[in-house]
Amino acid sequence: MYHHHFGLTGPPFQLTPASEALYLSQTHREALAALEWGLLQEPSGLTLLAGESGVGKTTLICSVLARRYRNVRGAFLTNPRLDFDQMMQVVMSQLAPGWSGQTRPELTEGFAELLDHLAPGERVGITIDEAQELSDDALEGLCLLSRADTFAQRRLQIIFVGRLELIARLARPAMRGLNQRIGARALLKPLDPTEVREYIDCRLRAKGGTAVEVFAPAALTYLIAHSDGIPRRVNVLGHNSMLQAYAAASAMVSLSMVKSVVGEYEDLLSEKRARATPVAAEGSAHATKPWARLIRAALALTMLALAAVGAILIWSQAWLAFYPSPESSGGAAIRPAAEPYMTGPGIPLRPVVSTMNIRLTQDGGDLARSGAVPRES
Repeated sequence: MYHHHFGLTGPPFQLTPASEALYLSQTHREALAALEWGLLQEPSGLTLLAGESGVGKTTLICSVLARRYRNVRGAFLTNPRLDFDQMMQVVMSQLAPGWSGQTRPELTEGFAELLDHLAPGERVGITIDEAQELSDDALEGLCLLSRADTFAQRRLQIIFVGRLELIARLARPAMRGLNQRIGARALLKPLDPTEVREYIDCRLRAKGGTAVEVFAPAALTYLIAHSDGIPRRVNVLGHNSMLQAYAAASAMVSLSMVKSVVGEYEDLLSEKRARATPVAAEGSAHATKPWARLIRAALALTMLALAAVGAILIWSQAWLAFYPSPESSGGAAIRPAAEPYMTGPGIPLRPVVSTMNIRLTQDGGDLARSGAVPRES
């Protein structure tokens, strides 16, 4: 692995949460405090953590859950596309292994029984990642679940973690009731340049190195300037830059290497935005126009193919009627190839007259009467 080239004990810029290299900026500390408060104290029973993609929301969740608070029984949902019943099945499988309820009444009753059997001061915490993807039915079900907990000291805490779209979604009139009941809220912001530098150094120190040992000063400055303060982007750029240095057998990451990596990354991002922007701007109705054009073009080509096959079939049968020959099979040979095109749209093919049939007719059935050809029954 490339990290040995730099004298490190492991890859520093992992894309998965790394508890041993947890960097807490000011905004991360505030978000972490909100998660802990929501899990342990929030009287409303509902907590919201939002931030753009890649700022470290999942890393903070894993950090909090790894602490395993004695009075909290936690469930962590990573698939927001599940419906409410499926979500409750996952929750019950984590909180009460071996529980086998399937229907909504069984799930509701089983969960209520679980809450009733909690020890004094004990609570259940359900954390949902990527919550902006939850269906309306799932959100409504979770809201009703929270309302059912009427104890003075909340036994159920639900934490919604998601991208900024979650804030906009909760602001819709249909979600007003749920939005008003959310108590603790936190917004996880991108890092500033100084914090990005500290984040890179924190990652490298966790693996036995430092930023100044791996990155040339100009390379480090350029990487920071093009990271937009997003830890996930820092990880991608740092990882790929170190790979380039390793491939070039360079002791340090140079400015040219970081520029190359940043250029490739930004080209990919701009290409992705260019594909997504027209669809977002035109809306779902207009987004189907390219498909409509493709369908119309396919239909036009199909009609041309049908017309060509039909013309060939008519021409071949006309030629056979006027110029019969023993060697030619005429329309009989064309029929197998033409039939899928002509019969598909509902156009029946008329019977094909072969050369042998013409001769039998012209001879007045002499061959049939002589026994050379069997009569049709």
